[in-house]
Amino acid sequence: MIPRVRVNYGWRELLAAFASRAGTERRDLRATLAALCGVGDVLLTPSGRAGLHAILQAVPHRRVLVPAYTCKAVVEAALLAGKEVAYVDAAPESFNSGAEALADRLDSDTVFVATHQFGIPCAIAEIAQLCRERGALLVEDCAASLGTRVGGKLTGTFGDAAFFSFDSTKLIHVPLKAGFVIARTPELLARIRAGYEAGIEAMPRAHQWRLFFLGLAYVLLAHPGLYRLYHTAALRRRYTAETRVLERTLTAFYRYDVTEWQAAIARPQLARLDAIVARRRALFAAYREALAGCQRLALPPDDARGEWACIRFPIRVPGDKLAWYRAANARGVDFAFSFTHLVCPPEQARAHALGRAVLDLPYYDRLTPAELQHTAQTLRALDAAA
Repeated sequence: MIPRVRVNYGWRELLAAFASRAGTERRDLRATLAALCGVGDVLLTPSGRAGLHAILQAVPHRRVLVPAYTCKAVVEAALLAGKEVAYVDAAPESFNSGAEALADRLDSDTVFVATHQFGIPCAIAEIAQLCRERGALLVEDCAASLGTRVGGKLTGTFGDAAFFSFDSTKLIHVPLKAGFVIARTPELLARIRAGYEAGIEAMPRAHQWRLFFLGLAYVLLAHPGLYRLYHTAALRRRYTAETRVLERTLTAFYRYDVTEWQAAIARPQLARLDAIVARRRALFAAYREALAGCQRLALPPDDARGEWACIRFPIRVPGDKLAWYRAANARGVDFAFSFTHLVCPPEQARAHALGRAVLDLPYYDRLTPAELQHTAQTLRALDAAA
C-alpha cells in the first residue's frame, strides 16, 4: 500500500542524531533559520501550536480571529493563551480565509491568524494592509508554508509574527514535532521568548526515548508492506486521529523544549530545502497533469508562478468521502485527512463543506513516479465510476 506520509530522514540519521553529544545543533539551527527568513534570530518551539501560544501570551490583544477551516490546534493554542476566539469562513473556492471578510472585523484589540493552508498562500498582502490600517496584529500561520513565496517574498515575513512547524506531515520532519517563531521586531521576539522560557521545561529522557521510537516507526512504515500491516491493524476503522476535543491543559507539545538531537535531524533537511521544494513543486504539477481530465473531483489551484512549497495535494470529492477513501484503499492507495472534524460553529458553511470533501493524496519527497501514477490511475478510475 502507498502510505499517506513518509518522513525525510532515515534510521541512520535518526540513530546518529539521537546518539550525538554535540552541543551546538540548536544554535546552528537557529542561525540557519534566521538567515533563511532574513531576521536576526528565531525562537525554537516544541511544535507549531506552541509557537502560536507563545506569541499570543506575549501580546495584550483580547480577541483572536482565526480561519474556520483550520487545524483545531490553532483554536486550542489561543484558548490556552486566555484569548477569546472568533472565526472567519473560507473564501469561495479557496482553502483560506480572504481579505474581503475581514474589513469590518479588525481593530486594535484583535489578532488575525492568517493561515497559508497546505502551503497555498492566502491573500496575505491585502490582509497585511488591512491589519495595518485598522491597528490589528497579524500573525502568519506558516505551519504548512515554509518555503512558499508570494511575489518572491517568503510567507511569514508579511506579518508582525509567524510560527512554523516541523511535524512529520510538513516540509521538514522532526520526531515527533518541533517548530519556530519569528517576529518583525527584536523587541516583540524578546517578549515572546521571555514568556516562553518562563514556562518551558527540558525534555525528560524518557520522553526523548518515546520520540525516538516513534520516529523509528515512521521510518519503518515507509515500506509499503509494513504500512499495509499497520493500516490493517490500526487505521482501517480509525481513519484519522482528528477529533473535536480541545486540550484544556498544556501538553508535551507545549511544555518540552526542542532537544539538540531534534535540531540535528532538522538541519540536514534545511540544507537541501531548495531541492525539497523543487521536488514538491514537480509532484504538484505532475498530479495536476495526471488528474486534469477528472470530472467529479476538484483539484487544488494551479501554482502558476512556481512559488509554492505545498505540504499537501488536497482534492475535493463529492458525496461520501469515506467511500472514496475505502475504494482507494482497496486499490492500494491511502489518503490522509485534513480538518474533517472542525471546531468552528456550523454557520461557517464553506469551512464545513471543505471538511466533508477534502482528501489528501500521498505527497512527499520520497513518492516514486510509479506510486504517483498508480495513485492518479486509481483516482481516474474512481472518478469515472462515480
